[in-house]
Amino acid sequence: MDQLKNEIKSKIRVQYNECFEFARAIEFLCERYEKPLPEGVVIAEADTAVKEKLKTKVGKEMLKSIQWLYKNLNISGIIEAYAVDYHTATVDEMLYAIEGSDDVALCNYIGGIYISKYKAQHYRDWSEVKHSVELMKIYIKECQVIDESSRANVVKCLEAPRDTKKKIINTLRKFYKDAFSKVKNQVEKILSEAQKQYMEQLFLTPVDFVNRYFRNDFRVSGGKWAYRMVIHLSLFDPVDIKKLSIHDYINQEGYLVLGKEAIQWYNDENQSRIICQFLKAISDENRLTILKQLSIKPSYGQELAEKLSITPATIKHHLAVLEELKLVKASRTEHKVYYLINKEEIEKGLDDLKTYLM
Repeated sequence: MDQLKNEIKSKIRVQYNECFEFARAIEFLCERYEKPLPEGVVIAEADTAVKEKLKTKVGKEMLKSIQWLYKNLNISGIIEAYAVDYHTATVDEMLYAIEGSDDVALCNYIGGIYISKYKAQHYRDWSEVKHSVELMKIYIKECQVIDESSRANVVKCLEAPRDTKKKIINTLRKFYKDAFSKVKNQVEKILSEAQKQYMEQLFLTPVDFVNRYFRNDFRVSGGKWAYRMVIHLSLFDPVDIKKLSIHDYINQEGYLVLGKEAIQWYNDENQSRIICQFLKAISDENRLTILKQLSIKPSYGQELAEKLSITPATIKHHLAVLEELKLVKASRTEHKVYYLINKEEIEKGLDDLKTYLM
C-alpha cells in the first residue's frame, strides 16, 4: 500500500495552465455568468470580485462575438484541444498554435468538437473523413442534429477555414487583451493558494484523492495506478470536474480540470446527499422509462407523452426533475424543446455511488 501511495504522489501535479482557465472564463461568460452552486459550497469574496471585474471588461460587441464562437464552435473546447495537443501553457502559445495549423487541422478540431457537443449522428466515423476539408464539410452537412442553425454556421466555417481562423484569433486576442489579462494575476495568486490545500490532501490520502476526483476512467484498479496526471484548478468553474484527454497514450499522461471548490463539495456529507437525489430520480419507473427512451433518440415532451401514454403535464414534471439533476439536457429550436439524455452525468452518478460504497 505504501508503494501505491508513493507512486500516486509522484505521478500527480497540481499546476496552473493559463489556457485552461482562459477557456473556463469564456464558459463562465457564455453560460450567463454563475451556475447555481450546490448546497454547502461557499465562494470567497475575492473569487467573486475577480469574476465581477472580468464582466466589467467585456463590452456588448465582444461578448456577442465570444458567444457566437462558443455556441457554434464550442471555442472553449478548441482552446483546450490545442493546449493539450500542442502542450501550450499560455494563451499566446495557444494562439500561435492555432495560427500555425493548416486548414485540415483546424477543420478537424472544429468538426470533431462540434460532433461531440451536439451528439451529431452519422453512418461513418469521423476518423474516416478528418484528413480532407471537403469530406469533413460533407460529413457535417449529412449529420443528424437538432440545432440546424449551428450546423449551418459550422459548414460556413469549414467552407472558409482561413477566414474562420482569422475570426477566432482576432476575437480571442481581443478578449485576452481587453478582459482576461486584467484579472489573470489575481486568478494565478488565488489558485496558487488553493493548490496547497489539494497537495496536502494528495499527500495525506493519495488513494482516496484519486478515487474522489479522477472518476472511474483513472481510478485505482487492482492495487495499481498507471497514469501521470496534471491537475489544473479553476476559479471560474468552482465545483465541476472536467476530464480532458489522455494526450500521451504511450506514457498514459493526461489533464484534469478541477473546480477550486471541489474540495468543499466532494466530501462524504455532500456526496451522500448527491447520491440520494440521483437514486431518487432514477428509482421512479416513469423517469427511468423516459431516460431509456431518450437514450434511443432525442425527443420532445408531446412525443414522450404519446410514446409512454402519460399526460403531457406528468411528462413535464418528470423532465423538470431530471433536468434539475442534469440527467437530461434541453435543446431549444424555433418551435420545440427537445430533450437529450446526459450520459456523462448518469455515468458520474453511478461512479459516485461506487466510490462512496467501495
